[in-house]
Amino acid sequence: MINIIISDKFQNSKNFLISYIEKNEDMSVLETLDSVDLLLTTKQNLKEIDLIIFDISSQEADSILSVIRKLKEKYKNLNFIATSYEINSELVAKTLKEGVREFLLKPLIPNIFESAIKKIKDEKENTKTGNADTICIFSNKGGVGKTSLAVNVAYEIAKITLKKTCLLDLSFNSEDVCTFLNIEPKYNIDFILNNIETSDEKLFLTLLNKYQDTSLYVLSPQNDINLNLKYTPSSITKIINSLKNIFSYVIIDTSSIINETSVSILNNSDLVLLVGMLNLASIRNLQKCNELFDNMGYKGDKIKLIVNRHIENSEISIKDLEKTVGKEVFNKVPNNYLTLIDAINLGKTVGEINPQSNIAKAYKNIAQEIINTDFLNIANKTYNHGVFNLLRRMGE
Repeated sequence: MINIIISDKFQNSKNFLISYIEKNEDMSVLETLDSVDLLLTTKQNLKEIDLIIFDISSQEADSILSVIRKLKEKYKNLNFIATSYEINSELVAKTLKEGVREFLLKPLIPNIFESAIKKIKDEKENTKTGNADTICIFSNKGGVGKTSLAVNVAYEIAKITLKKTCLLDLSFNSEDVCTFLNIEPKYNIDFILNNIETSDEKLFLTLLNKYQDTSLYVLSPQNDINLNLKYTPSSITKIINSLKNIFSYVIIDTSSIINETSVSILNNSDLVLLVGMLNLASIRNLQKCNELFDNMGYKGDKIKLIVNRHIENSEISIKDLEKTVGKEVFNKVPNNYLTLIDAINLGKTVGEINPQSNIAKAYKNIAQEIINTDFLNIANKTYNHGVFNLLRRMGE
């Protein structure tokens, strides 16, 4: 159930919202107010409220946003949707900067409003499915070491925490994860999708490969020429949400293709490790990818930059990369080819064959920083439909 409070001085707007919400059995308007200020004295328990829909104008913006700021600081669960009759880009920017989910132009368009509500409903439902921290390893350029990072960081997280950790291979027509760990995938994607929602945890875990005597499990579908066609946004969400019911951490290895399916993986991830190297081609791709993520509405804390195969005193420095991409480097992995290739050839992790190596220590350090991350403060949102629609209507 989505519990909602409406704050709007215009009765027509209230009537529209109430009539729409009353048609949905899984939504309820608990209170209607004429002013945002009244939210500070409401008798409603705001810990039980999911969404506040409020009207805003340029004239009252500062005082209204001051109230929203206070509420957001005290009630982390609250979502906000702003509505306004004004077409004012400055007002939109000021409002969204305060963490308001959507800015919708009045008169409200039913399908746009419905889309905004659906995202909040879906996120609440997804939160119910499990508490696993989900980390996606991504690059829009192949050959930068995504899989080695995913495999070794997942192993280190499982080793440090001793909690159930899942390494999920969503790199489509590839079995690199299995090659790195010398395991054979058990089932095809059709079988997995048909059985992954079982409530029996023991049966669920039989779909995965347990890596040696650790708490690390691997889910990698058998290679299939049509595998990428069988991954859809709904199937991705189904898989990830099911894993969240069982595991404490889910580490996802992905392909370098940016399409509807990979965007679904990114949207379902709490944290994205964006991987690149210190060369011009890679930096250019990192820059484009970071700009894309900004346009998709991802907050800065969700995207962390990893420099792989780092060589000290290289011609291009970390500072050069940060200046070009416009983002600080979260961590780096040294270029230790011999140790890494030895691990791959043995079908083991770097931490197993040479735990004192610089590369093993780097993977362990990244794992520890992920474990220490406050995932509750990372915004996991898709792009803002309301803002995109508003800007189109404004002609910007």
